[in-house]
Amino acid sequence: MVLSFIAFCGLMTLALYGGKWFLLDSDVSQEASATLISGNVTLAQPGSDQSIVLAQPREDVGEGWQIETGGGAQAAIEFRAPQGTVLGGTQLYGNSRATLALMRSPRFEWSGRSHRIIIDLQRGRARVNLTAEDSQFINISLRTRHAWVELLQPGSYSVEITDKGTEVAVREGVAAVLGQEQSVNLSPDQRTFVPDGGAPQGILTGESNLIRNGDFAQGLAPDWTVYQNLTQGDAQGEITRQKDREGRDVLTFFRPGTNWGQVGIRQVINRDIRDYESLRLHLAVRLSSQNVLSCGQYGSECPLMAKIEYTDKAGGQREWIQGFYYLPGARLPTVCVTCPPPQTEHLRVERNVWLFYESSDLIKLLNEPAIINALSIEAQGHAFESFVSEVELLAGD
Repeated sequence: MVLSFIAFCGLMTLALYGGKWFLLDSDVSQEASATLISGNVTLAQPGSDQSIVLAQPREDVGEGWQIETGGGAQAAIEFRAPQGTVLGGTQLYGNSRATLALMRSPRFEWSGRSHRIIIDLQRGRARVNLTAEDSQFINISLRTRHAWVELLQPGSYSVEITDKGTEVAVREGVAAVLGQEQSVNLSPDQRTFVPDGGAPQGILTGESNLIRNGDFAQGLAPDWTVYQNLTQGDAQGEITRQKDREGRDVLTFFRPGTNWGQVGIRQVINRDIRDYESLRLHLAVRLSSQNVLSCGQYGSECPLMAKIEYTDKAGGQREWIQGFYYLPGARLPTVCVTCPPPQTEHLRVERNVWLFYESSDLIKLLNEPAIINALSIEAQGHAFESFVSEVELLAGD
């Protein structure tokens, strides 16, 4: 009888702790989607030596999958909890390779455990956005051969592997960077570098953002001025601000017209950049609809365009345009043929997929820029719906 009682108590204890573990501590696999933005991107399942060419969006990407991008290519990965909640996402740039090493979520939402994601970045560059929409804590970490990077708050982060080490930069949020058992915490507009075999080299001066209120969190005025032009009697364009499902403030350009129209925003900058060593434009772009093929007959009617007005070192007034579109036209130009040089090819993007665009170094691309006068974001065409956020013009000392 005594032995039976002891066995009964043991079984009850195991059942109690087993039930507690199942309810509070067990976890399940997450799912992720992979979307081609541009170029050549391949996927590989764990344990397989066969590559899958990413042509259409895939919703079944799981733990252990590897994503590899070719030169000039880009791919977007979105992480979701089993209930469908978006946890965050990453965008891989050209010549990058990453493995989704860990993707786990609590079995029950009320368990108090965190969602966990670990990305092994083997080469290249990744931008990671950590959402603030979920009620539970989300732990996203990146691992390179030089460093361990933990994202501590919702925000936007970039991690890049170079031939000399790993560079980590924070646009929004807070990140902890560990290397050789030493760590630093980075706040917005800060960065650090972890050399091969070394510790983080302290908190380095971040790039200076020349744009005010580029996330539109404060609305538009007084930093941005709205303008529009249209065919007389046709529908006016609209610019509205809203939040997307990741909590990002987004500006929408919408017009249901049948003839040409233009609507945009402009910010006066007037900054001398001759003391800077680099200048890059960053913005998040999503295109929902357009009815003019490509960017029109002359390459000047894109559903979204960024335009920089600047003064060169000789005092000449110049401008540079970068356009975005998703609907191609076989015989239409992919640059603005009526615009003066330098001319940059417009980017064809995936419809309804966020593109985190980053230009090449504009100091090298533009013709000896001296003063950045203004930046405009506009949409042109007949009917369109476009979205923009995270507008930054980053100058590095």
